[in-house]
Amino acid sequence: MSDDCTYDPHWWLTKKAESLARKQQQVPKSALAAPGDAFLIVTEGTVAEPHYFEQLRRRLLLSLVHVRVTPGDSSDPRQVIQTAARLATEQVRGAKRGTLPLSEPEMFDHVFAVIDADVAVRQKHWNDVVQLASARKVQLVPSMPCFEFWLLLHLGYTTRTDLVDGDAAKSALKQALGCEYAKNASTIRSAIDTLLSKWRDAMVSAERVQKLHDAAATPAPANPSTEVWRLVQALADAVHPSRHPH
Repeated sequence: MSDDCTYDPHWWLTKKAESLARKQQQVPKSALAAPGDAFLIVTEGTVAEPHYFEQLRRRLLLSLVHVRVTPGDSSDPRQVIQTAARLATEQVRGAKRGTLPLSEPEMFDHVFAVIDADVAVRQKHWNDVVQLASARKVQLVPSMPCFEFWLLLHLGYTTRTDLVDGDAAKSALKQALGCEYAKNASTIRSAIDTLLSKWRDAMVSAERVQKLHDAAATPAPANPSTEVWRLVQALADAVHPSRHPH
């Protein structure tokens, strides 16, 4: 058998190195992701967050970008992180064994855990959440008090101080929408569908909120605040790094 036909058990490492080299030549330093990057997004919620990111994926025309969105094993932020770490590891192991479908990436370039911060802060284990994410190499995407604050920013900039917990944020979103939000899964999906066209506005508002807290040196996670805009920016950069929405 010729050398050209010799099986290389580490082919996936060579392929990954070549891909990274190409991306480094193409991507601006300000970009949060590169064209063709693979994303794993693990969410605390089972309805709102998965639906939002799946619909945003379609809106951004991410057909050439591998994006996997899945809820965590439970709603505890620590379990969301553990789920993300486990799935990322399983992906790499599957590539080494050659058991992944051809459409699957050898590994995820970005592993995100989309979580609500209110309960962890209230129960005084927020630091544990942050440390676990760092140890498992998972990028935290927290919202304070919850994901609904990110949705609220689609309707305009706000730093209202009465969003004391998730229920308050959901009530505020319902009021701003002028219709039902969290009555059931159908109303949640319907509300999100009406908001998605304003995702760029939400990014501008979320960054503005973050800058306000930074200037005031507000301890993280500041209430209200959200880092979902960073994940959305990374997804947008994976389509075209130079085409920033703001």
